[in-house]
Amino acid sequence: MSLAAALVAVAAGLLTFAIAATVFSHHSANHDEGVYLTQAALLLEGQLAFHAGPLADAFHPWFFIEDGGRLYPKYNPVPAAMFAVTMGLFGEPRVTLAVVAAGNAALVYLLGSMAVGRRAGLAAAVCFAASPMAVATSSAFLPYAPTTFLNLIFAVAYLRSVRDRSLRAAGVAGVAIGLAFFARPYTAVLFAAPFIGHALWRVWSAVRRFGVESGTSTPRAFAALGRRALGVGRSGELPGPIRRHGLTALFGTLFVGVTLAYNVRMTGSPLVFPYQVFAPMDGPGFGERRILGHTVDYTLGLALESNRYALQEIATRWFAAGPLGTAAALVGGVVAAYGWRASGDPRGLLDDGETGPSPDPAGSPAFRRTATLLLVGVAVSVAVGNLYFWGTHNALADLSDPTDGLASLFGPFYHFDLLVPLSAFGGLGVAAAGRSLSCLLYTSLMA
Repeated sequence: MSLAAALVAVAAGLLTFAIAATVFSHHSANHDEGVYLTQAALLLEGQLAFHAGPLADAFHPWFFIEDGGRLYPKYNPVPAAMFAVTMGLFGEPRVTLAVVAAGNAALVYLLGSMAVGRRAGLAAAVCFAASPMAVATSSAFLPYAPTTFLNLIFAVAYLRSVRDRSLRAAGVAGVAIGLAFFARPYTAVLFAAPFIGHALWRVWSAVRRFGVESGTSTPRAFAALGRRALGVGRSGELPGPIRRHGLTALFGTLFVGVTLAYNVRMTGSPLVFPYQVFAPMDGPGFGERRILGHTVDYTLGLALESNRYALQEIATRWFAAGPLGTAAALVGGVVAAYGWRASGDPRGLLDDGETGPSPDPAGSPAFRRTATLLLVGVAVSVAVGNLYFWGTHNALADLSDPTDGLASLFGPFYHFDLLVPLSAFGGLGVAAAGRSLSCLLYTSLMA
């Protein structure tokens, strides 16, 4: 990572700590902060729940579930565990907030560098770190920035596993997305969806290629490779994409198993999450949604209206420089699309035959096209996937008043991951504008 990118990351961390310690010195209006800090304190004591016995009715923290004298939080423990680390080491969990903010800025730089180039990656890190939604949300004890941190580790490691054909990076990607799933399952699935599609396509292409090379049909090739995968000591005989994406899937699935085991420990059923016990009608879906006596008939029309408003708020108020930043992201999208058309083989690394030398570590045009397409996929999956969750409508409160609801304090935080592609393309737009301005100045001076 460049010195400039490191300085941006450090500045993001220091700014986050300063805001957390001053503006949010007594925490925010979002009561979820108390849940995560209480959960962190429990974890430091080696506990997942309070055992209050007959006092459970008198002692009932916010968003905790009472179960036979046991009190446990409705949220999964990964964000709280991250807060608990610095709470235990330094007695100050705000250090975690600073580390996560710095890490997110650094990871956006790394991701942007692979997708749109180093200069644009640096501008992307600045766009992310300067976005009001990133600044406000990262400064409170909420799960959105920590989950994005895990999602970004996954994205960077996944792309490096493709670019460098690295098994180690593939394993890191699996662990990161598995932890993100444990933290916030729906958020992780939305972010990972385009990467999963890309991985499946590459695996399917490798199977078809193996069938052609071995003179067998695709189903028989699939069966033969399956036998190799199950054979002891034969995994090295599998095509590269299958080995790497298989390793990512393996580690990711292991943490899905950990999540289900946690559900069994807390609720008694692997498929029942604690939040469902607290409010069975609070999950994704349309129709009647309800939590703490608040009920909404969540229709597709209401979902479209709420999410349109949320995206409008991000574009005009909660992304860096508001409309100017959004305009830069649109310019970056146009520049990227032009680059896709000019980069040769339209398949790119979507159909990697693992032949020839490893791609240029600086990033071949085909690889960058794949990376930017995956970022577009993240933007689409986050925007479309959140239609199915009523939380965005709940956070906005009054759709006619941008100063009402929790979103007025933190932005439409269920769309937090949308800052990643916006920042990447915004950085590309800024870099392209800078190059154009340099050319104009040079032409003027030489005239």
